[in-house]
Amino acid sequence: MKKWSGTILGALLLLAAWTQASAQGYYERYYGPEEHVHWHMDTGYAATTGQIANALDGGWTIGGGLSWQPDFSSPLALRADLDYSRFEATRRLVAVNQAVDQTQINDGFGEIVDLDVDGEYKAPLTPYITGFAVAGIGVAHRRIALTQTVAFGDYFCDPWFGYCDYGVVPGEVVVASDNTTQFTWNAGVGLDFDLSNGESFFVEARFTRMQTAQPTDFVPIRVGLRF
Repeated sequence: MKKWSGTILGALLLLAAWTQASAQGYYERYYGPEEHVHWHMDTGYAATTGQIANALDGGWTIGGGLSWQPDFSSPLALRADLDYSRFEATRRLVAVNQAVDQTQINDGFGEIVDLDVDGEYKAPLTPYITGFAVAGIGVAHRRIALTQTVAFGDYFCDPWFGYCDYGVVPGEVVVASDNTTQFTWNAGVGLDFDLSNGESFFVEARFTRMQTAQPTDFVPIRVGLRF
């Protein structure tokens, strides 16, 4: 995982350098469409890296936000994002806590809700493709929970045979959890592909660090739509 995350970060740096080098001579995207505010929504894969990768496997992320470009002749914009990311607990985390607490633990998960405010720099590559780089700070809430599978008595209906009865169904209860809210910082790069009528499709990768006692590092790789 550490080698893989290093490859991703290296690719981000190369993309950032290529974006700046290729930006010469293209200015069309700065002037159209002339709307100061653009909303966006996105989803993708969130890879864990560093120490948190021992506790949480990679998962998925979903979110949205807006960007504000006050001056159309400038490549600078201000961007805000609100995202939710969900991860699965590693077998190592489950085994260690099961041994320490002497409690049966079958599974677990982690979830992060983060709000970020970033500066965004845009560099047109062609009239229809724009590279961008973002960096900023924010705040995030992280919850890690370990669960146990138990049997619950419940009233259920069979959709095939059309009868209802009282029976036992499996479910999960949380046996241990940890919650924390901390500041974050992030940096990343991406590509914006112009569609039509002021809309665009984008792909981005962003390194995010949550300032927990042992840093919570993850790299969301997102695809999204600006409108």
